[in-house]
Amino acid sequence: MALSLSVWYDVRADTRKGECPMEDAQIIDGFFRRDPEAITAVQEKYEKRCLAAAGHILPDRRDAEECVSDVWLRLWNAIPPERPRSLAAYITTVTRRVALDKCDYNRAAQRRSDLTVAFEELEGCLSSEDSAVLALEQADFRRVLNGFLRKLTRQSRTYFIRRYWYGESIREIADSCGAGEEKVKSSLFRTRQRLRAALEKEGML
Repeated sequence: MALSLSVWYDVRADTRKGECPMEDAQIIDGFFRRDPEAITAVQEKYEKRCLAAAGHILPDRRDAEECVSDVWLRLWNAIPPERPRSLAAYITTVTRRVALDKCDYNRAAQRRSDLTVAFEELEGCLSSEDSAVLALEQADFRRVLNGFLRKLTRQSRTYFIRRYWYGESIREIADSCGAGEEKVKSSLFRTRQRLRAALEKEGML
């Protein structure tokens, strides 16, 4: 059975010098009483610690500050029922979780942006009334595309699929494949040109 956060920190009690358990206990009691002053107290005591923890994960200070603002709400919603033995360790863990969630969100947003750019590149191979998304849903297009991909070298096929299927950036492809970015760009350009020629041959352009 998974341990709750309060039990987890009972096992790993924070032993840093200079912290006052009674003061933390009073803050926690304030949360249990739903006293807004508990939020003020925890901010005054732990805001710098939280900003530092978030800053190790989020390079943009504005993201880190937004993350810390979310931490106070998480604490308010978690305590009660949680009653952590070490408030400092508990807050640090909550901060890291919120920061990691924000980091994942930022990466997903970047991935969506990269995929949009990739589709815009691919639309240069299609007729003006088609979009890359619609084309990929058409059986005839998929048939021609699959046949085209099978004829590519393994390297060219890998670049193409990683760019236009997984939406990876040029840099990500280059880093993963141990190639220069210009080499990846050139390969993708040549592949798009060959794809356009293949589609024209099939009467699809």
